[in-house]
Amino acid sequence: MFKFRPNVIFRFNLLVIFFFAVWGIVIMWSAVSKMTLMRDYWNIIKENNIGKESPEPPKRGKILSDNGELLVSTLPLYKIHLDFVYQNRNNRDDEEETNATRDSLWRSDLKKLSAGLHEIFPNKSAEEFEKDLGYGFRNKKRYHWLYNRKISYTQYRRLEKLPIMNMGKKYNGMIVEEEIERKNIFNDIGMSTFGIVRNTEKNGKPIEEINGLEKKYDSYLRGIPGTKRIEKVGGKKIKRVIVEPVNGMDIQTTINSDMLDICENAVKKVLAEHHLPAGWAILMETRTGDIKAVVNLTRLQNGAYYETTDNIPNNPTANHAFCRLMEPGSIFKTVALTAALDDGKISVRDSVYSYASREHTFNGKTVRDEMYRDNGTGKYSMAEALKYSSNISMVQYIRKAYAKNPKDYTDKLISMGLTQNYNLLESEATSYLTLPGTKAWNALSLNSMSYGYAVGMTGISMVTFYNTIANGGKQMQPRLVKAILKDGAVIEEFPTKVLNEQMISKSTAEDVTGLLVEVVNGKDGTGKRAKSSMMLVAGKTGTANIPNSITGRYDDSEKMMSFCGFFPADNPKYTLLVQMLYDKKQDTRPEEKKKKLGGGSSSAIAFKEIAEKIMAKELNAPLEAAVDTVNTRYPKVKSGNIIDAGDILKEFGISLSRNAEETKEKYVWGEINADNNGEASFKAKNLDIETVPDVSGMGAKDAIYLMQERGLNVQLEGYGKVKAQSIAPGTKVNKGESVRLVLADTI
Repeated sequence: MFKFRPNVIFRFNLLVIFFFAVWGIVIMWSAVSKMTLMRDYWNIIKENNIGKESPEPPKRGKILSDNGELLVSTLPLYKIHLDFVYQNRNNRDDEEETNATRDSLWRSDLKKLSAGLHEIFPNKSAEEFEKDLGYGFRNKKRYHWLYNRKISYTQYRRLEKLPIMNMGKKYNGMIVEEEIERKNIFNDIGMSTFGIVRNTEKNGKPIEEINGLEKKYDSYLRGIPGTKRIEKVGGKKIKRVIVEPVNGMDIQTTINSDMLDICENAVKKVLAEHHLPAGWAILMETRTGDIKAVVNLTRLQNGAYYETTDNIPNNPTANHAFCRLMEPGSIFKTVALTAALDDGKISVRDSVYSYASREHTFNGKTVRDEMYRDNGTGKYSMAEALKYSSNISMVQYIRKAYAKNPKDYTDKLISMGLTQNYNLLESEATSYLTLPGTKAWNALSLNSMSYGYAVGMTGISMVTFYNTIANGGKQMQPRLVKAILKDGAVIEEFPTKVLNEQMISKSTAEDVTGLLVEVVNGKDGTGKRAKSSMMLVAGKTGTANIPNSITGRYDDSEKMMSFCGFFPADNPKYTLLVQMLYDKKQDTRPEEKKKKLGGGSSSAIAFKEIAEKIMAKELNAPLEAAVDTVNTRYPKVKSGNIIDAGDILKEFGISLSRNAEETKEKYVWGEINADNNGEASFKAKNLDIETVPDVSGMGAKDAIYLMQERGLNVQLEGYGKVKAQSIAPGTKVNKGESVRLVLADTI
């Protein structure tokens, strides 16, 4: 019988313990080495499969109009390139098979693809796409532009449905680079006020450039970043959001997009006619102080006018209307007379000497009147002094009121809010006055301050003052933002605010309004070009010399031309300031077309157009007044694409004739003329792609399409139908050339 020995069990136990001890040491050493000696290696593996946490940016809030329309938003844009060579180093058979399929697709479907691309991007012809992509295909380009501009999300989605492009990246070789871009929905209109957010560099370091409302309300718009991590799953990299970002809030402004468009077009038209370097306008709602439109236009090197936030020679500030301090000239005469009248120092019945020599010397300085009129009395009433914009008269009125104590004058101007900063934008400048007792004050200061010199005013200061007169003496806080919204709900509201219930007396406001009406409607008034047959307009012109940037002297080489007023004068709804710059060095007009310009011959013209178009939009006649009970009427149809127009006419019971119906299938472009008997005739236009088309009578949409289809850059002026085009119809197309289309309400 086998005899069991206890010492064998002991030795066996020692062996087991030793084995597990060694195994534990090996495991611990492996773990320690992975955490220390091999740490860098495993971190690389981790980063390749599970990336580091990084910020997940929130979606920036939108900027909205007064009625909730989108003005500025964050939109994805795409750059599309093509790689005409497929590589698979791990599977050469797959590489050969895929490239063979690719070649077959590109050879068979290139024409279809090019035609589809032309429909999405009409400014480049199908033939051009076919030629360009064919070149890339034949030469096996690795990073070839599909379309050499950034495209929108909508265009990208349409692109994915085209032949070849709908086959997936393996076969189409599409390389998509997405960029998030802050986009002004109306292109550059209002940009200097809405502002920009963009990444740039300063002193070689990346920075974020931000200004305008984007900066003022950045804490609301920006949102709160979350965190994300890029992980590799199944060979594909996916984004894993760890902490969801909090998207930014929206801001609702007081800006009206239609009024903004009206102001932009009116100012641009006058600037272009006289080749002026820059101009701006502020439109304010009288009762509320709401700013309905702000336009800042600058002429760039190509001769076109744009809004920009960049400081260029004609644009030393990001926003002329809020941020540019300038001597206002004669529009300040209204301010001076208001102060003296409200203080009781003078009366509207007072008169002063008119000095037939057009010149008079006060305190050793000669003051000149540019628009002297001899009324046979040797004196000017206050209405005549303002109507003829008499500097000599203004000096006499203000010296009579304040020569003994000039501080009373400057104190009154300060009490009327002339030096107040309304903080609408962070970069808003503060207007200033020359004050008695300071180094800048001298014996001529009071004289200069009576007709708009020795003071520095912003546009927003001037329009707010005129708005107070229009409002019967009540001073309103200018308002640019109404509310903060989150998912459509109001989070914070900024109500209208009265700064001074009675800044000036009602009687003073009424007296000054009467004087301003005379400036526009009186015989030979400087503001006569602002006169309207639609309504009564009140306002004042101004033409201020700007000191020469080199000599510092007033030499007539540069000037600011203004018109500020309100309408309708008998029941004011809107207050408007229009200002434009003149620079003799930049006056490129032919000599025979040059004429002396001032506020009345420039800004007053734009003022009138803006006022009439805004009031025309507000006219509401009873519906029954629009019914013609005598004649059968038909809708007027613009020239252009008649396919849809013909269908709409049918809804009115007007059908195209049989011949026209047959023609309709063949042609797209033409004109329809309907008569009162329910018949419509159709005249087709067969347009040549190589020549400039005749777009007269067309609406802007069709006219722009036809011009851009031929590679032309379009500049629009006015509203309605095209009445003139700068390049004659039938001219051979020179791609990239600019064509100006002038539109009017009637042809």
